[in-house]
Amino acid sequence: MSDTTTTQQAQAATRGAARAARAAANATEENMERAAETLRTEIPSSFVDLFEKTLARTKDMHDKMTAVLEHSTEAFEEAFTCANRGSSEYRNKLMEIARHNANSAFDLAREVCEVRTLPELMELAVGFQRKQFEATSTQLKELSALTQKVVTETTEPIRSGMVEPFKIAS
Repeated sequence: MSDTTTTQQAQAATRGAARAARAAANATEENMERAAETLRTEIPSSFVDLFEKTLARTKDMHDKMTAVLEHSTEAFEEAFTCANRGSSEYRNKLMEIARHNANSAFDLAREVCEVRTLPELMELAVGFQRKQFEATSTQLKELSALTQKVVTETTEPIRSGMVEPFKIAS
């Protein structure tokens, strides 16, 4: 399954969950209003006032939590997209490194076939090992930098996206 398809499915599932949450909230709100109307005719006004205040606080808290959930969902969607993009970049880099290493091995095999004496073979092997050590060192630095970049890009939406919901909730 491709990264795009996975991303689209995750986004569709998230949107569906958000719609379901809003529908449940609307149904709950309607039920609470019906209960309040029923209680107004049967309970003393002081209890009704207390119930209405509690109901108003509950509605306010529900609205805040819905906003927090929506902001958090958006932040996680963006982080998931960044993670997919980063894993694709990382995979491409690994393929590039593997291709380079395979070409180096084939070059060594070709050169070994052309060697005439044992000292030439030893010199070739030592030179190849030195070259491979330098290449591996460079490749590890590149992978480390790419990993750092991917982690930073992936966590940034979560870090920045989670500040706003907590401001809303407070």
